[in-house]
Formats: sequence, structure tokens, C-alpha cells
Amino acid sequence: MLRLMSHRKRRNCGMPRQGTSLVQAARFLGIDQSSLYMALQKGQIPTHKSNGRTVISQGALLDYRARTRHL
Repeated sequence: MLRLMSHRKRRNCGMPRQGTSLVQAARFLGIDQSSLYMALQKGQIPTHKSNGRTVISQGALLDYRARTRHL
């Protein structure tokens, strides 16, 4: 019998995360949400859709943070 696992359990099994929400991304970067939305509009951070939600990959966040750290 197939049992569904919670999202948390799947993540712990080594399955890749689907992406970071925009609210979580702003917190991770230490910026307000309006600054994040401006960066998204300018194409500075790539996004994708996951289950109908706009999300950002962890790699894209790390890349953006590295590029803007010295500004």
C-alpha cells in the first residue's frame, strides 16, 4: 500500500525542494518585499512556477546575494 509522506518527510529523504516563497526569499536576503519585487521585475532574480506559486530556487537566491553583497 502506497502511503503519502508529508512535505517535511519528503525533504528529509533527499528529494529536492520545489523553491523558496517570495516572502521567505525576502527574509533570506534581508530586504523588504518591495525591494525583492523590484529585483524580480528587473529580471535580476529568475523565478519559476511550482504548483501554481511563483518561487525562487535557492541557487538563484545565493547568486543574487553574491552579486549584490558589495553594493
